[in-house]
Amino acid sequence: MPPVILEARDLIGGGRYLQEVRVSSFSRTREQPEGIRYSLCLVDLESGDVLLLYDVHRGKSHHRHLRGKETRYKFVNEVGLLDDFLRDVDLILEGKL
Repeated sequence: MPPVILEARDLIGGGRYLQEVRVSSFSRTREQPEGIRYSLCLVDLESGDVLLLYDVHRGKSHHRHLRGKETRYKFVNEVGLLDDFLRDVDLILEGKL
């Protein structure tokens, strides 16, 4: 099992949303030269919908799901990833995204 860099699970937005973050490292490969795997997710517990998901996995490059639409994500580093995710979470909670 890859070493976990960061793992957190929190209820936010007055308990309406579940925010899950998991970032782990592994040996670098040609397919995944950063040697990182992650899943950062925001779920609306009232509807059960996944509102936001940043992830990367074997066979697929870095990408973001926002309200069911998938787009490529430009991964720079773990700090930037977390900043981007938390910015999007804030925008969703503010009704701007």
